[in-house]
Amino acid sequence: MSSLIIAIVETGNAEPLMQKAKQAGSTGGTILSGRGTASSSLLCLLGLGDSHKEILMTLVEDETMDAVWQTLCTATQVRGVLAKTGAYRPKNASSSSPKGTYELINIICPAGYADDLMAAARKAGAGGGTIIEGRGTANADDLLFFGSSLVSEKEVLLILVQTEQVPAVLSAISALPVLQAEGSGIAFTFSIQEVTKLGK
Repeated sequence: MSSLIIAIVETGNAEPLMQKAKQAGSTGGTILSGRGTASSSLLCLLGLGDSHKEILMTLVEDETMDAVWQTLCTATQVRGVLAKTGAYRPKNASSSSPKGTYELINIICPAGYADDLMAAARKAGAGGGTIIEGRGTANADDLLFFGSSLVSEKEVLLILVQTEQVPAVLSAISALPVLQAEGSGIAFTFSIQEVTKLGK
């Protein structure tokens, strides 16, 4: 069995964090680029509140999970958030947060709409989120242009919330017009086993 560790940190910090994870027993991971969302609508409007982020994802076997998790938790020079999910059940009862009380909401939407979705989620009680740029996968009926499929640009919005906030946040975002058309986007969640802040 294994668990997925996710770290959302400032740009330039994911690689050093991955090196620490490897030293503790992780075999590797993936680093994605994203941006944090502004903390207020005024900052968002002025374009001053967003910050570049990196998302580190590493799959860790149960045998090395405790060592990797503790190593990443003590990386005080890195600021961000650290979460893990999967089949792992820690043996140590002490934790920085109660287990099973957080969920990660994942929203895939057309490019340019993630900020609107985040604004609705914030009104429903969410704190902040991270936006990742992406693209849709090509289908057989996608438009061909010079022999290449043109696929739509996408954004992935990640929002870490307490479990009791999930229904309100999902209800708020699903009511937005951008998600009303068929195939326009999808939202799903998965439970987070443990959460801790980095850079204490």
